[in-house]
Amino acid sequence: MNVVLLKGEDKTKDIQEYFIKDEKLYVTFKNNKTYTYAKSSFEILPKATNVKVFCYLKELSHIVSEDNELDHLKKRYSEIAYIPKDCVLSAYLNLSSFVYDTQSNLNPILAPFGLNMSQSKALKNALCSQTSIIEGPPGTGKTQTILNIIANLIYRGKTIAVLSNNNAATQNIYQKLNKYGLDYLCANLGNKDNKKQFIEQQSGIYGEFDTKELHIEKMKHDINESYQNLHKIFELQNEIATNKEILESLKLEYEYFKKQEYQNTISLKTRLFQKPTAHRILMIKIILEESKYISKIPLWLKLKMMYWYGIGDFNLYAKSKQEILKIFENFYYTHKIEELQTKIDTMQQSLEKLNAKNPLKTLQDYSLALLQYHLQGKYKNNSTRKIFTSDDLVNNAKEFLQEYPIVFSTTHSILSSLGRISENPLFDYVIIDESSQVDIVSGALALLCAKNAVIVGDTKQLPNIIEQKYQKDIQDKNAKYNIPEYYDYSKHSLLSSMNCIVDSGFRVLLREHYRCHPKIIGFCNKKFYNNELIILSQEESKLKDVLKVYITQKGNHARGHYNQREIDVIKTEILPPLQECFDKDEIGIISPYKTQKEHLQKDIVELQIDTVHKYQGREKEAIILTMVNNVIGDFIDNENMLNVAVSRAKSALRIVVSHNIATSNNNISDFIKYIQYHNGEVVQSEVKSIFDLLYKANHQARLLYLKNKKKISQFDSENLAFYAIQECLKSYSALDVVSHIPLSRVIGDSSVLDEKQKQYAYNPLTHIDFVIYNIMNKIPVCAIEVDGFAFHNAATPQFKNDALKDAILQKCHIPLLRLRTNGSDERGRIEAILSEIMEKREGVI
Repeated sequence: MNVVLLKGEDKTKDIQEYFIKDEKLYVTFKNNKTYTYAKSSFEILPKATNVKVFCYLKELSHIVSEDNELDHLKKRYSEIAYIPKDCVLSAYLNLSSFVYDTQSNLNPILAPFGLNMSQSKALKNALCSQTSIIEGPPGTGKTQTILNIIANLIYRGKTIAVLSNNNAATQNIYQKLNKYGLDYLCANLGNKDNKKQFIEQQSGIYGEFDTKELHIEKMKHDINESYQNLHKIFELQNEIATNKEILESLKLEYEYFKKQEYQNTISLKTRLFQKPTAHRILMIKIILEESKYISKIPLWLKLKMMYWYGIGDFNLYAKSKQEILKIFENFYYTHKIEELQTKIDTMQQSLEKLNAKNPLKTLQDYSLALLQYHLQGKYKNNSTRKIFTSDDLVNNAKEFLQEYPIVFSTTHSILSSLGRISENPLFDYVIIDESSQVDIVSGALALLCAKNAVIVGDTKQLPNIIEQKYQKDIQDKNAKYNIPEYYDYSKHSLLSSMNCIVDSGFRVLLREHYRCHPKIIGFCNKKFYNNELIILSQEESKLKDVLKVYITQKGNHARGHYNQREIDVIKTEILPPLQECFDKDEIGIISPYKTQKEHLQKDIVELQIDTVHKYQGREKEAIILTMVNNVIGDFIDNENMLNVAVSRAKSALRIVVSHNIATSNNNISDFIKYIQYHNGEVVQSEVKSIFDLLYKANHQARLLYLKNKKKISQFDSENLAFYAIQECLKSYSALDVVSHIPLSRVIGDSSVLDEKQKQYAYNPLTHIDFVIYNIMNKIPVCAIEVDGFAFHNAATPQFKNDALKDAILQKCHIPLLRLRTNGSDERGRIEAILSEIMEKREGVI
């Protein structure tokens, strides 16, 4: 028996039988007494349904419906008498019941709107699983993916509700369908005005159909063949993009290396039949680096390097060990850059060959033709098209969906847009866009109306906002029902809640990015997306500086959420050069605050100026960010807001910010560090930037060398520390670690050291075990040493060297943590120093 709730109480165990007639429930209890209940007094839930979670959501609908515009949430929940067993809501409330059908024959899979590797996976997931999730970072073709899903569902005769938390969010999808002549399949419903407009504007006609004959089976075969060819193309295309990104990073790092470490023009002579690879150069460098010799290289080692390894000559090995190592590193950079460029050129030639017959265009053209052919067969013979009334939307929903299988609405309004809540879900599919902004109470209503769901959004962009006045009541309901964390209304959007529940195999991150200049999206990729995005946008820009930061002079220029100084900088310094390159409608200004936006609109009338929240979903060629505040605060330092603001810019981005915010530790200052590093700005300080690509390659080569020499066991403690550091750094998106770094490489100003400290610091054998650095500007933030008890106690010479190293790092303002091999709670100590470093902010409010 299903679960039967009478006036909110579970009476299932007391009931002998029941039936429903004319929307009334007739119940016979085990005492043989029969009672009748009106629709508002009962609910029938599938047996496996998590009743307490449903009751939790229902009670929350009363709390968050206090505002008039949301009052219908409470009404909709009060109307729910059934939760169909095959609807997505039933599966959402009963975690073990999601249906995944990976054995289905999906051929043909249509892609009339284009395709890439990630989108292909997302499309297949949507067609073979009851619930799938698509995480769509900015500029990754989220709308394109939704359109392809809709095309495949229509081809298979399915009905679809396309929803978001507001009517405007899905209009881009509707406009694209309109462009392809498919708008006659769509009904824009939702609020009363939309429904009224739809009813009044029905044309009574279908779209135009192409009557020419098609070779359907051949087209299906060609579509499948195109898919196979495109898989190879997509793999190669993504590999080229990844290697291009590595190449640009390596070139930039090499420029810093030449400025900071290497002004020599010596070329490294080789005696090899084949040109040495960059990896081989590093392996030979490691041999020299690990040798115990400090200054002069003995003759036998010189001969071995020259004649056994075929690298260098007597002139080279007459130099100091430190200088020789730098020459090897320079040689590594030049060879690695050349190797990467050659690899990219070779792959590019292969890609051109594979693309010769343009299989993507074949896939798109044939997909659209097959879809149109299917629709022609469905509608062509209909002489007239029914004109529906408002009553039909309620009473003839099934007939309506035969004519209009794509319905646009909102998660709040879908249950009142069409039909009645019944024992069967109304739609085959619900697609919920911008689901990071959909709360789980309204989201649950959307899941009730369909058998399958595609949840689309981005947890790294703006979440749904919960007003502070509701927080206490929400916490009271959490305590009352003791619900699992992933249903917590105050912590989760529909997207993040679903992410906790849906099998990872049916969650896809759209990785290929097409919108922003690589330097712009590169920050978002490093900071927010763990470098998972594949940047396919071009390097071209109308401006030399794609990114530029304007730091206002010291002083408190902000008054409340308004800053005239920043407005003046925008008007006089930022806008004039931008307006020379871009039209007015190509430039936008974003503020975190409405007050600043309103003052900007008074001073600058011709540009689109808005808050971050209003700009989500939009884009401009050039974006100006004004941060307003004098000091950092949680609101403007929010990662989601910064991600959205930065990724609105396609070709150029300017940020104006206070000196206090720019010089403290926060997400905005990370962006400023990123800009300064990528613009080649060398900031004079006591420390130098880290060459992380070189050092990470060096780390791998060193491990291989030590393994071959069977010395790896002596570094077990370092390996354990390295793992512990990496685990701790998972909580810090702007930090990374490199190992075994020459101490001299982090010293920016040696004049602060005395002679003894200089002698020790510039000894080529003096290294730091681990350096933690900010990935945005490569500047060290912390050093970690692993001290073996036997070698670092007070009675050993190493103890004196440790004191020297401590003093040097202190003068360079680099915090040092020493981990003893006989100590305990290493991870806790690492976390403590990282927390201390990152919390040191100037002017925190």
